[in-house]
Parts: sequence; structure tokens; C-alpha cells
Amino acid sequence: MADSLGSESVSIPDLSTSIRQTVDHNQGQAIGKMVGGFAVGQLTVYLSQVPTTATPESAPPSVEIGKNPYQGLLTFRETDGDRFFGRSIQIEQLWQRFQQLHGDRSTIRVLPIYGPSGSGKSSLARAGLIPELGKKPLPGCDRARVVVLTPGNHPVEALATVLARITTPDGDSMPVRKIREFQEELLRPNSEKEFDGLRRIANVFPDINYSPLIILVDQFEEIYTLCTDETKRHAFVENLLCAASDRAQRVSIILTLRSDFLGATQQHPQLNKLFSSQGFLVPIMQPEELAIAITEPAKRAGYTLDKATVQWLIGETEGRESSLPLLQFALTQIWEGLRNGVEPADTLEQIGGVGGALASEAKRLYYSLTPEQQSVARCIFLSLVQINEDNKSTRRRAAISELITGDSSEALVREVIDRFARPGVWILVTSCNAQKIEILEVAHEALIRNWQELQEWLKEHWETLRQKRKIEEAAIEWRDRKKSKDYLWRGRSLCDAKDFLKAHKDNSETALSGLAAEFINVSQERRHQGFLKAILFFLIFPMIGTLTITHIVLLNLTQLILTAEECKQNSEVALLLKYKILVGDTNNLERINLCREDLFRIDLNGLILWKANFKWAILQEGNFQKAFLVGADFEGANLQKADFTGALLKDANFDNSYLDYANLQEAKGLNAAQFDKAKLCATDLPKEINLNPDRNCGERNIQIYE
Repeated sequence: MADSLGSESVSIPDLSTSIRQTVDHNQGQAIGKMVGGFAVGQLTVYLSQVPTTATPESAPPSVEIGKNPYQGLLTFRETDGDRFFGRSIQIEQLWQRFQQLHGDRSTIRVLPIYGPSGSGKSSLARAGLIPELGKKPLPGCDRARVVVLTPGNHPVEALATVLARITTPDGDSMPVRKIREFQEELLRPNSEKEFDGLRRIANVFPDINYSPLIILVDQFEEIYTLCTDETKRHAFVENLLCAASDRAQRVSIILTLRSDFLGATQQHPQLNKLFSSQGFLVPIMQPEELAIAITEPAKRAGYTLDKATVQWLIGETEGRESSLPLLQFALTQIWEGLRNGVEPADTLEQIGGVGGALASEAKRLYYSLTPEQQSVARCIFLSLVQINEDNKSTRRRAAISELITGDSSEALVREVIDRFARPGVWILVTSCNAQKIEILEVAHEALIRNWQELQEWLKEHWETLRQKRKIEEAAIEWRDRKKSKDYLWRGRSLCDAKDFLKAHKDNSETALSGLAAEFINVSQERRHQGFLKAILFFLIFPMIGTLTITHIVLLNLTQLILTAEECKQNSEVALLLKYKILVGDTNNLERINLCREDLFRIDLNGLILWKANFKWAILQEGNFQKAFLVGADFEGANLQKADFTGALLKDANFDNSYLDYANLQEAKGLNAAQFDKAKLCATDLPKEINLNPDRNCGERNIQIYE
């Protein structure tokens, strides 16, 4: 990549003439599509995703009134500056702060914009600051390039894609080769372990000294909620910081972040410090600002809202979290009511005010569907919610193809999507990414919080959705890696996925997509092929390496048996496990299933047995010294005279287990609660656990095998 960046000419047509011809008359708004992007004043803007919302085809109004001027749930974008009102003070403050960052070459040019969900931070950046920079460019710059992206599951790829859009002569063509080239460069640290790929790529853009690059990363929290690859997350952040630190001042960064994810930025200390020293907290809108946001769009469309309606809307919005998108949505409903001769007060009463407008509309649409369509709708909305580890739910983008399950035809899915995504409703939003894949998302997270039915579906299926999402994400990664065998599942993960596929195939809300089902089936076939190949090789070439093949077959057979789910005794398990340990094949013993097995005097010294299943097993006089047994399940197991010296037993389950004469005195990670239901008699417990080691001696006749 280094050689190609230095020698290959990056073809970017000169846009200065066409931009200068109209910049004096457009007041910073879009003046038309440019090569790979579009112009906003003296900026050329490139987007990572192209909205596919259709132009409204409304029925003729019964009252003569202009086109709906309100945004609904949609984020204000770069082309919406002419109808973005009420934030003039904050726009000027952001412009001043951005200019100041360029006044000092030693400053890291990162402008973080943060606030609660629904505070309008994305709209402020995209429809406020960007058009303002289009009207008043940076000092010494004829124009600038702006790239707008959302990180998604693969932030580095998203950045590479939008950078490639700049270098693409044909705006409708996205060369995969160039995206991969840029992505490889972004992921490659230099000799000093710095991720300088973004800086180096920007440096080869024509006229970069006079037309710098501004990168707006919208919904920056997605690097924590959607991206699970810590290496790529780190590379993404470090590329931004490295480029923004370059004294040549060719790259500047603007970030928007939900304020409840500020703590997550501590993973990147330098970035966290920038949020503290340079961050801009989006303030709540004051009554006078809300009044402007409510009335000005209507005035531009030729209508004046009455003062009583304006005051009512302000009263229901002022000081309330996440209220701005709900206000915009209520205003769209009011406007449509006006087009049909309905007074604003009557519309507000019908929809339940600002707070109830969104949920009421979603509920109304849902119950207008047929039972079959409702089932598909539940599947769609559940797929568009991200289930996070902290039990918070956020919106999630999904490919429409991911929503096509075995029970739902594509036509039916698209029919339901259209009901919620058609112009004037905009509860769902469609777009296309660089690979021309159709993407669907909820227009705003306010829907997730305010729609009671959706909250009930989430509560009912929370854990199931977590499992489903894990399988779906693995399937997507497999697809993105050209279905490489290296990304297929095996072992216990595959067994769990097979059980999930079977258990939920008839449930439209939690059924796996066709891609996920294919991923599981191919993984299963791959495992069978590997096992059969070993057996066939042994049968065809009996005289060649017989012992080696027998060894491989035994290990494969042992692994299959040890990862089976049935809780029943298998007389072969003890012998096979001892053989596996004897030959040193002990690297894949996590989650093994030894339920009800007879493992008298088994030696598991020093082995990693994370979450192993020992339920109801016979483990008398077993040697567990220095074993890693975090999360292991010993429920009902016979552990008489077992030795756990030095073993790590954090979160291990000893319910109803027999620990007569067992040695746990030097075991680690234990607490008293783990022995609430255990049977203790002459048990050596750790000193810090204040329990009677003989509390169960009188309950039964103790028999110790000698």
C-alpha cells in the first residue's frame, strides 16, 4: 500500500469551477450532485450510506397548503440546513470552536459533540455546522471535502469505503479493490506502532493543502455497541487521532456521541481527554428556540401556527429527554392533519400529544396489519434492536436480506417494511451501503423506548435475541469473509447453534435468517467431512501411518463425545478422556460435558476446564489441583476426598454435591454462597469461609472408597 500510495495517481476531478459558479447564491445548501458526492457551499460532501426514501406521493389535500416542511423522525442531513431552525447560537459556537482548533498547529483537531439520545446532536452537526462551514470555510482554504460516516459493525471498512468514494471518478461505482487497499493501510501500524494510514491516504489527495479533509463520524457510540473487534476499534480511533494531530492540518475530525457512552471512551485515554477539554455538550433547547423550530418551517411553507398550539407543543417538549424527534414527528402529524382540514388541537388530542405521537402511530400501523403481517413486523422490529451487555437496548442496522426467514417470503417482508417506511411515516428508514446492500433501521431510538408493545416483545425474548444476534453476526462475518472455512463454527458453539435453529424454526419472531441457517449447516457439513476424511484415509491406506490415523480418529471421537449435550453415562468417556490427557491434547477442554460419568480418581491436574459440566458425576478422590474451573458445574457430583489445592473455582456450582473429606483449603475464588446447598462433612474449606465443615455428617452414612 505504501508504494501504491506514493506512485499511483488518485483521480479526483477538479470541482472548484462548478462550486464557485453557484456558491454565492445557494446560502450554503446543496447545489447539486458532484462526482462521488454533492456540494454544500464550498464543501464537497461524501456519504457512507445513500438514503433510499422515496419522494412522497400524497393524495391531493382537501385544504390548499404546502408540502410538509417537518422532518419527522429523520435526522436533519447536510441538505436540510434551509429548514433547520432554533440552533443558530449553537451553530455559531461550534463554528467558532472548529475555527479555533485550526488556529493552533499543536492542537489535536477533534471536535466532539455529545448529548443524550434525542438531543439533536446529529442534526446540529450535519444540518447546522456542515452548511455553516460551507458558507464560511476555513482560513486559507478555497474549499474542503467532508466525509460523513457511521461506524457500524466494521468502522475501519466504513472509513475506507467513504475515502474510496472520493477517489472514484464515477460516483455510482465503488471499486472493491480500492476499498480493500485503503482498509489494509488503515489497519497497518508503522514502524513506531502508530496507525498513520488515514494521514497517509489523505496526503495523496489532489490539492489537499487547499482543500482539506473533514471527517464527521456520526453516532460514534456504534464502535462500542456494534463493533466487537477490539483490534479494529483501536485502529479506527488511532487513525483518527493520528491524522488530526498532524501539524500539516490536512485532516480534522468531528464526532457525535450519545452522552451515556462517555464512560466507554476511557478505553482510549487520549480521546477521553479530548471529550473533556474540547467537547461540546449539546444544551437543551430554550422555549424561544423551540418556538422558532416549530413556527419557522410552517411560515416557509405558507402557514402560521396559532400561538396556543405553539405553547402547547413547547410545554410538552421543554426539558424532556429525547423530546426533539418526538416533537418533529408530532409536527408532521399536525401538518398532515392541516392538509385534510383538521385543526392542530384536534390532531394533538387524537395522537396523544408529543409524547404519545410516535408510539400511537406505530401501534396504529401494527394493529392495522393482518396476523401474518404482524408476525413479520415483530420479527423486523426485534431484529432492529441491539441487545447490549449492560441490558440497554439501542437501534441496530440490518440488511433487509437478513430479515428474510424460511417462513417469510421476501414480498411479504418488503410489504410490511413499506407500511412503516413510506413517506410521511418514516418509522423505518431504508438506505444502501457501498456494496449496494439494502439496509434497514429504526428512524430513532425514541421508538424503542416509547412503544410499549415493542418493550414487551423485547422483555419476552431478551435472552433468545442475545443468542440469535451472536449467531447472526458470526454468519455475517462468514459471508463478508467470502464464506471462508476458517470462520465456520465447531464444537459446543456449533451444537448450541444447531439446537437454536431447531428450537426456533417455527417462531417467526426469533427464527434465524436464511444466511444464518446456511452458516450452521455448512459448519455441520464441514465437521462431518473432516471426521469422514480421517476415517476414509484410515480405511484406504491401512498400512500407512496406522497408529497416527488411529490417534487422530480417537481424538476426534473423544471431542465429539465430550461436547455432546446428552446427560447420560458413557462407559467409554473415562478411557477416552485419560487418553486425551495422556497424549497432551488438552487445549480444547472448555465446556466439556462429563455429566453422570464415572471418573473415579481422575487426574485433571492443571487443566483448563472453564464451564465444564460435571453434574451428578462420580469424582471421588479426583485430582483437581491447580485446575482452571471457573464456572464449572458440580451439581449433585460425588466429590468425596477430591483435591482442589490451588484450583480456581470462581462461580463454580456445588449445589447438592458431596464434599466429604474434600480438600478445598487452598482453592481460589470461592465464597460461602457457593456452598449453601453443598453436603459438607470433614471438608477442608478456605479459612475465609466461615461455615461448619461437618454440618451434614449426621444426614447419611458416609462411604469412602479405599
